[in-house]
Amino acid sequence: MTATITIEELLKFILFFLGIGVLGYLIILLKNANNLVSQARRLAERNEKEMDNVLKQLPEIATNINSISEETKALMEAVSPEVMGLISNANSITEKIDSTGEIVFDTIDVVSDSISGTASSLQKNIKNITDYITLIVEIIDIIRNGFKNR
Repeated sequence: MTATITIEELLKFILFFLGIGVLGYLIILLKNANNLVSQARRLAERNEKEMDNVLKQLPEIATNINSISEETKALMEAVSPEVMGLISNANSITEKIDSTGEIVFDTIDVVSDSISGTASSLQKNIKNITDYITLIVEIIDIIRNGFKNR
């Protein structure tokens, strides 16, 4: 016995199995969705009193939020001029610190130049003093040698 299968029958067979696979996947998906919904329902049933309490307190919470935001707005309006004054004072202080820093740097430059000049002069004077001392020692040696030779 021989059976021939046409391409059309083969494609219908493949589509049939694909349909069965998709149907199985949809059944699993619906089962998972059903489990998720039942868990959400159980959670809502367990926390029903807390949710009712929160829902009853929502108007009071909203009122508190509105009053807090109004108080914050009023406080910001009251503090805003003082903040601007503080910013102005801080700006003035930084400008004074900048000018004072420049004066200090200029003073340090002058002092360092003076110290450098003094050190240079002292070095020259010490060199001159050592020359004089060397000359005096040579004169003393000459006089001593003159007395020794006699």
